[in-house]
Amino acid sequence: MAPKVIGPYRVLETLGSGGVGTVYRAIDRRTGEVAALKLLSTGPALDPRAARRLAREFETLQHMSHPNVVKVYDTGVFQGYPYLAMELVEGLTLRHYLALSEEDLASDAALARAISAHRHVGSTPVVGPAAEEDSDADEEDEDANSGVFNLAAFGEESPSEEYSGSDSFEEGPDRVRAWADLADEPDTPVSMSGELKLPFDLPIGDDRPVGTRPSESEIDRLNTPERIGRLKDAMLQLCEALAYIHGYGLIHRDLKPSNVMVDEDRTVRLMDFGLAKYISDDGAVTADGRLVGTFRYMAPEQILGEKLDTRTDLYSLGVILYELLAGRPPFEARTPYELWQKVLETEATPISTLNSRSDRVLSRVAHRLIRKEPDDRFQTAEEVYEALIE
Repeated sequence: MAPKVIGPYRVLETLGSGGVGTVYRAIDRRTGEVAALKLLSTGPALDPRAARRLAREFETLQHMSHPNVVKVYDTGVFQGYPYLAMELVEGLTLRHYLALSEEDLASDAALARAISAHRHVGSTPVVGPAAEEDSDADEEDEDANSGVFNLAAFGEESPSEEYSGSDSFEEGPDRVRAWADLADEPDTPVSMSGELKLPFDLPIGDDRPVGTRPSESEIDRLNTPERIGRLKDAMLQLCEALAYIHGYGLIHRDLKPSNVMVDEDRTVRLMDFGLAKYISDDGAVTADGRLVGTFRYMAPEQILGEKLDTRTDLYSLGVILYELLAGRPPFEARTPYELWQKVLETEATPISTLNSRSDRVLSRVAHRLIRKEPDDRFQTAEEVYEALIE
């Protein structure tokens, strides 16, 4: 059962639940602003690493302001539960958005209905920062039992209603880290066993045989002019988000479709900065040698543990673009070693081989972005943007 109050926030409904926490729609009783509130689990699901990621995400984003980057408002610990309050993005993940029919996008009202329908049947999360492990790329299902909630009733209430103090919460990323230190256990490094399950985040499902080509009906859906227009527009907005964060010397390190949301206004938001690092202090692995990120979107230099820079994010952008054009990712495997070997040693199948009607400009951009050597890729998000509008 959802809590009624979390620190200064009143919980309105559950948006999604994952392995290490839950995301709620909440209202700040101090200001009346609606927010997405990520609350981490405690007890058996306790994860100090997730708490440190949460504190890092807040510190990374608190001074940033860009229409294509999610905003954060607040972080702290409430009765032993770390939380992060952020902008509520009512929308779909990039993949779900591109899967909508033309009827769903005939008008803003139609898109809003499609988003609501996805949300209330549990088809897709409403908010991007679903609680997840460092390398977990599975999109979390929302609580299918949550009904339509009307916020209009709260619009007339006093912002400070029932709020009278700290309510046993402590604000600030330092308090979150202090909680993590108290609860800490040694991190479990990434297993080198070939049996490790990969977080594939496959567009067609985990039971799809590796190497399966899209069917003719799938190719038809991939290539509708309306879908290609949506894809190009989303990529341009994503380039603007990356150009902005890269201008701050920041690398996202976990760029993937489930961390890109599209709202009712068709505005793209880059989400989940829990693994973000500044170039000045970045490495591909954590201090104890753990790989971070999502395997399928990792650049070769990330796999090899080399120094990263903003071109690492551009590689991940290329993987996203490739799979949204080809109907499958550039490299597929059932074990980490097999996947990493392919990323490091083999060339991706030409998109035109998998989808003979694919957009040539977008395909050319995707292939250049996923080149093995960073020097052979586009060097900046601005360059990618210019190439997309040619």
